[in-house]
Amino acid sequence: MRPACELVSAKLGDIETDRQDDHWLNLVGKGSRAGKVALPPLARAAIDRYLVERGLPITRARWDPKTPMIGGLGLDPNGSITGTRLWSVVRRFFWSAAEIIDSDHPLLAEKLRKASPHWMRHTHATHALARGAELTTVRDNLRHASVSTTSIYLHSDEAKRARQLGDAFGTRK
Repeated sequence: MRPACELVSAKLGDIETDRQDDHWLNLVGKGSRAGKVALPPLARAAIDRYLVERGLPITRARWDPKTPMIGGLGLDPNGSITGTRLWSVVRRFFWSAAEIIDSDHPLLAEKLRKASPHWMRHTHATHALARGAELTTVRDNLRHASVSTTSIYLHSDEAKRARQLGDAFGTRK
């Protein structure tokens, strides 16, 4: 549940923009190690939409830096929630999605029923690598100490592997 706990402890003041206008989320992770996670434009846009839903400004200059990034539910929407509560909300969301698609996509529905915040982290890493992100980039964003830990998210596509090795070692004309 570590990623969920890291996220619920994040505040709006933990989001920064660098000189290249890239966005980052500063987190304190395992072993109280500080690190930062890249927030690509799609993630930043989702955060903006979420802030609007909460009635909060999207302009950094207007933020209260102590405002929880993930707002509370129910009576105190500007408070925060616990990692356990976020885990429960995520599980319930995936379970509901599974029920909707179960008749048309039973295998995917079964995967969704088993989903968790850690599964989302795994899926993020797998898809980032499959779409061409470098292993070291994914390692740094997951804040792994070793690239060997991140390499478990590499999945070889047999057809792609055969084609690439054929190209690399094929007969030259």
